[in-house]
Amino acid sequence: MTTQTSAKQRPFDLGQFLSYSVLIIGALTSLLPFVFMVLSGFKDSSELQRIPPTLLPEQWTLDNFIWAWDTLRFPRLFANSLIVTSVITLSVIYTSGLLGYVLEKIAFPGRRILFFAIISTMFVPHQIAMVVLWDLFNSLKLLNTHVALVMPFLYSGFGIFLMKQAMHTIPDELLDAARIDGASEIGIYHRIVLPNLWPSLAALAIFTFMFNYDSFFWPLIVLQDYDLYTVPLGLAFFQGQYFNDLGRALAGTTLAVIPTLIVFLILQRRIIHGFTLSGLKG
Repeated sequence: MTTQTSAKQRPFDLGQFLSYSVLIIGALTSLLPFVFMVLSGFKDSSELQRIPPTLLPEQWTLDNFIWAWDTLRFPRLFANSLIVTSVITLSVIYTSGLLGYVLEKIAFPGRRILFFAIISTMFVPHQIAMVVLWDLFNSLKLLNTHVALVMPFLYSGFGIFLMKQAMHTIPDELLDAARIDGASEIGIYHRIVLPNLWPSLAALAIFTFMFNYDSFFWPLIVLQDYDLYTVPLGLAFFQGQYFNDLGRALAGTTLAVIPTLIVFLILQRRIIHGFTLSGLKG
C-alpha cells in the first residue's frame, strides 16, 4: 500500500520527459526512411512518381518483389552471402574468444607485446590492406573465389580486444580450480570460458555478421562471376542495369536487409549486456 501511494505521489520530472521525447522523436525520424522504403516497394511506378508522395500504397502489389526475386536470383545471392558471412562470423567468435583467453588468463613472455601488435592491426586502413591482399590472392590463383572473401577476415583485432576485456568477468579462482581437477587449457576454454562469454560473443557476432554481410568493396575487386556475387554486389548490378525503376530497386533493397534484420532482432538484447560485461560502457 505504501509503495503504491509513493508511486502516485512521485513528482513530474520535466527533464526526464524532455529526454524521452527527444529520444522518441529521434527514433521515429530514423525509422521513417526505412518504413518509406519498405512501403514503396509495394507501389506501382505511377504512384512512386507522384508529387507529393504517398506513404501508404493506394494499391498494394507484389510485382516489384517478385520481379527482383526472380531477375536478381536472390536465392543465389542470399546463399553466397550467408555462407561467406556465417563462416567468417563463426571463425571470428571462436578465434577472438580463444586469443582473448590466452592473452588475459595465461601468463607468458611477450604477452603484452603480442596484444599491442594485434591491436595495431585495427589502425591500418582497410583500403591499404586490400592492395596487399589482392596481390597475394592473385599470386595464389584464388581470385574470383569465396576463399578470397573469407580468408582475410577469419580473425578480428576488435573481437580479440572485446573478448580480452570480457575475460575480466571470469574469476581466476574458477579457472585454477579446473586446472587442479586436471582440466587442460583447451578444455577449460570450451567448458568454462565459452559458456560464460555468451553475451559478449553474441554482441561480437552481430557486428561481425552485419559488417561482412554489407561488405562491398573487397568482393567487388575479387569477384567477376555473377554466380559468386553477394547481396551488395547483386544490388549494385541491379542499380547499374535498372537504375530508373525505383519501385524494383526499393523492393530489392528491402529483400536485402531481411537477413541482417533477423539476426539483429534475435540477438539485440545481448549487445548492451555484452558491452557492459566487457567494460566498454558508453
